[in-house]
This record gives sequence, C-alpha cells and structure tokens, in this order.
Amino acid sequence: MRVFRKKIPLLGLLLLVLLSGCGGQYDVEPDQHAADFSEGFFAASNGANGRELWRSDGTESGTYMVRDIHPGKGEARPYHLFHRNEGLLFAANDGQRGFELWCSDGTGEGTRMVRDINSGPESSFPLFLVPCGDLTCFSADDGYYGKELWVTDGSSHGTRLLKDICRGREGSRPNHLLQVGGLVFFGADDGVHGHELWATDGTAEGTRLVKDINRGREGSSLFQFAEVNGQLFFRANDGFHGHELWMSDGTAEGTRMVRDINTGSSSSI
Repeated sequence: MRVFRKKIPLLGLLLLVLLSGCGGQYDVEPDQHAADFSEGFFAASNGANGRELWRSDGTESGTYMVRDIHPGKGEARPYHLFHRNEGLLFAANDGQRGFELWCSDGTGEGTRMVRDINSGPESSFPLFLVPCGDLTCFSADDGYYGKELWVTDGSSHGTRLLKDICRGREGSRPNHLLQVGGLVFFGADDGVHGHELWATDGTAEGTRLVKDINRGREGSSLFQFAEVNGQLFFRANDGFHGHELWMSDGTAEGTRMVRDINTGSSSSI
C-alpha cells in the first residue's frame, strides 16, 4: 500500500478508499484473494503440472517452476504471495494437508510448509498476510478456535494463534488486515460488539478493540481499509449516518467519522 506524503483533498481520500478494498468476505475461493505477482514469484500452470509456484528474473532461462507442490496434474493453487525478509510466504495445497502456510527462498529445497495449522486434510486457509514488526500477521482456522488472528516468524514453532478473540468454533473472522505505522488494523467480531475495528501490535496483550462504532451486536460493516498520511481510512456505519468515511489513529478518541457526506441516515459510499 503506497503511503502518500502530501495532503490530498477529501475527494481524493474517498476515491482512494473506494479503490483500495483489501478483500471481501472470508468464505470465498482462495484465488480471489491472491496476490498474483510478488518479487518475481507468481502462480502458473505449464499444462502438465497444474497451477504451481513459479519465479522469473525476466529472462526465458530464468523463468522456472520453483516446486511441484501438488505433484503431477494436481494444483497447489498458491495464493496471497507475500514477500518478507528475503523470502516468500504464501498459502498452497499439497493435496494431502489442504491449504496451509508455506514459505520459499526460490529453490525447490527451500520451499516448504511452515505449519499444518489445521492438522490433517482440512485447510486452515491463511488470508490477509501483512507485516507486524518482525512477524507476519494473518487470519487462519485451526479447526478448534475457528477463524482467528495468527502470527508467524517463518518457522513452525513461531507460527501461533495470537489471540482467541471470539471463543467458539466460528471464531472472530478477522479480515481487511492493514499495517499502519506500528499497528495492524483489522475487522473482527468478538461475539459481543459485532464486527468492529480492532488493532494489534503483534502481542496478545496489544490486540484490542479500537472502538465500538455501532454500539451493540450489529457491527459497523467495516470495509475498504487504506492508509493515508499515517492514518487509517475506512468505510463504516455507526447506525445513524449510514456508510460514511471514517479515520483512526488507533485510539478510541481518534477514531471518528470524517464527514457526514450524505447528511442523515443515507450512505455516501
């Protein structure tokens, strides 16, 4: 996400927010969340091996399949390619353990599953990978806590549930993860406040509800997160003004509606 250093008018902010959604609902096909190309890595099929992880340096001889993760004509379908710390994190399916978190250094030997989060053939569906300090935050379902917030340092031991925000099998369903400054903002439902704005600094203690924008169980229908000048901008509904443009600095006091553009209960965006 590009950080804009110059001040831009409200209309520019609106356009940026409208055009910069970070994904839709949690339960969609993984490929719809895919980052198609990251630091020369991409997903492709050569007609014999199915959709696998490839890499290119821009030359024909330097374009190659990194590893046949799902051997044969099976498809690993790598998605959410995320380059971090001189390596690649991504989700893929090896045909035995479902869609899980993988990493690669660009070699076949260095391409491996980080952890089988949802142990066995079921998928954990890692989504919304973003940096958070020295770690990477993402959402996943381990089959026990439901869809919750996880972190990884790229190792199996260092891949763990960050916080069980909503107890139970469904989980809090974190989405729209976006790093702004030293925080990662995301939407989540703790089972009490509805789907609202949360933030984390990468620790369980620092993972918290930022503000209950639409008080009660209904939630504020958060969507389309974007960073502008070190602030988070997003769409939300407080239950009175419809869907309008909001901003947050990570505090409850600093989370506010920018303007009631379409005055009253009707939405402007």
